[in-house]
Amino acid sequence: MGFQFILIVLFVVSILTTLTVQGVKYILDTNNKNYSSNILVVVISVVLSALIVLLYCLYFNKPITTQIVIETAVLMYLSFLVATNGYDKVIQTIKQIKEKSGKDIFK
Repeated sequence: MGFQFILIVLFVVSILTTLTVQGVKYILDTNNKNYSSNILVVVISVVLSALIVLLYCLYFNKPITTQIVIETAVLMYLSFLVATNGYDKVIQTIKQIKEKSGKDIFK
C-alpha cells in the first residue's frame, strides 16, 4: 500500500469510526447502558481498519505480507487517535463559542 492510499484510508476509517461510535453511544445512552467511550472507539477502529485492509487485499488480489500487517496496526492506532480527538474537540469548540457569544448558535 502506498503512502497516499494509507492517508486516504486513515481519513475514511477515522470518519467512519467517529460516526459509528456516535451512533453506538446514542443507542447505548438511550437504553441506559454503561460503557467506556475509549474502549468503544478502540474496538470500532480496530474492526473497521482490519475490515478495510482485508477488503483491499481481496479486491486487488494482494497477499497479506508483514508490511501490510504493520501498516494495518499503524492504521488502527492512528484511526483511534484521530477518532477520539476529532469529535470531542469539535463539540468542545462549539460549546466554547456558544458560551463566549452568549447566544444559542443552533437556533
